[in-house]
Amino acid sequence: MPLKRTLDQLRHDVRRIRTPDTFSRHSFNVFSANTIAIGSQIVLTPLIARIYGPEAYGVYGLFLALIMNLSSVADLGYSMAYVLPKEEDRFLDLVRLNVLFLGIVTVASLAGVLFHERIYDLIPSWRPLGLWILAVPLGLVVYSFMVIASQWLIRAKAFKVSAYTGATTSLVMRVFNLVYGLAASGVTYGLMLGEVSIRGLAVLAYWWELRSRGLNRIFPEWSWSSIKEAAIQYKRYPLLIFPERWVSLLGTQLPLFLLADDLTTLGHYALGSSLLLLPLRLLGFTFAPVYLQRASETAENEPEVLGRITRGLFKRLFWIGVIPFTLLTFFGDELFRIVLGEAWHDAGVITAYLGAFFFFRLLTDPMASLFNVLRREHLMLIFSTVVTVLRLIAMLAALHFGQGSGGVILAYATVSLLSYIVLAYLLLNAARLPGLAIVSRSLAVASIIAACCATLRYVTMGTWLPSL
Repeated sequence: MPLKRTLDQLRHDVRRIRTPDTFSRHSFNVFSANTIAIGSQIVLTPLIARIYGPEAYGVYGLFLALIMNLSSVADLGYSMAYVLPKEEDRFLDLVRLNVLFLGIVTVASLAGVLFHERIYDLIPSWRPLGLWILAVPLGLVVYSFMVIASQWLIRAKAFKVSAYTGATTSLVMRVFNLVYGLAASGVTYGLMLGEVSIRGLAVLAYWWELRSRGLNRIFPEWSWSSIKEAAIQYKRYPLLIFPERWVSLLGTQLPLFLLADDLTTLGHYALGSSLLLLPLRLLGFTFAPVYLQRASETAENEPEVLGRITRGLFKRLFWIGVIPFTLLTFFGDELFRIVLGEAWHDAGVITAYLGAFFFFRLLTDPMASLFNVLRREHLMLIFSTVVTVLRLIAMLAALHFGQGSGGVILAYATVSLLSYIVLAYLLLNAARLPGLAIVSRSLAVASIIAACCATLRYVTMGTWLPSL
């Protein structure tokens, strides 16, 4: 019976959690830490949002988007290769590559922001950043070091340390935003100040943890010839992984750049998408590093194990996420109005537009590294490029036909949803699973639940869907 199978699976999962150095044990450790971060965001975000307002979130979203894009360029995808080298010296050469490129990009960005008035003349919609654009290089260094440190700890299988450090950083940053916002009456730059200062303190925590894991060897054992060899050996990462990651990142940030002259809508999108990332951080991002580690160990020698792990992960994420995301899709506007206030009602509508897309992100993001493990990085590059182009075309078409900011985001969400359904199929097939059958069943179940939620909304509110 289904109930008995579910209980048996639950008992099996509990046993695996208690077993050291297992997929379930590592996942549980990361999940527990992420619960702290997610809990702090759930509790504190309503308070912080009421203090700062949509425009402050819009400026902060643009600020963070610039940092993340520069960090992606500085990384060049090499941090994703940290788990591959068997020799510690070769791994450290990859870290040195990241340090070298980070230095180059930081100097270049610093030189650029010093001429910020020229930048604002070219891109007037960025002018609300003001002098805070000068903090972008510092934010770049802090953010990039945390990426390097996190991937370093994943290689060391120190999932618990990495997760709890990140969770503590998230908690402290939100407490800072709340306290500073109250003291400064919600000034626009408060969120940016918290981003740079608190993450800067987190760098010290990562530095302390990595001291015993080879951090002190980075500069004393610096060898240009060894670094060059590492760059050539893992050249697929800057040639394939970096373009894919950067294009994918740019694709998710298209609304931030395309609607930068509408700070209110930008703030609604920034807050709504950040809240939709909660389940991904709690579940998807929890399983992603552990799945990457396990997939890299089983892809060649134990393909049946890889298939079993992939199918199990997909099923668990589907059943955990399908009802919450569907409810958010049909009732997000009312939830935001009640919890965050009337000023955030439209953020709830935008969140509803994005709900189905983020649900399929939950299903696919943890498994996306599978293409890297199978040496098929070009597939993700092609996928991300095509999706980004289709998004841009749809959004520009919505603008051309006068659909407004809401119509632009709806066009973006629709293209994204359809694309990630295709991605789910491709990833399942790559794991030697019947992708079409699994995705079709999942869509059928999700459609039934969506129909029930739509009917409930119509009965209780008189409309089928949220609208601006």
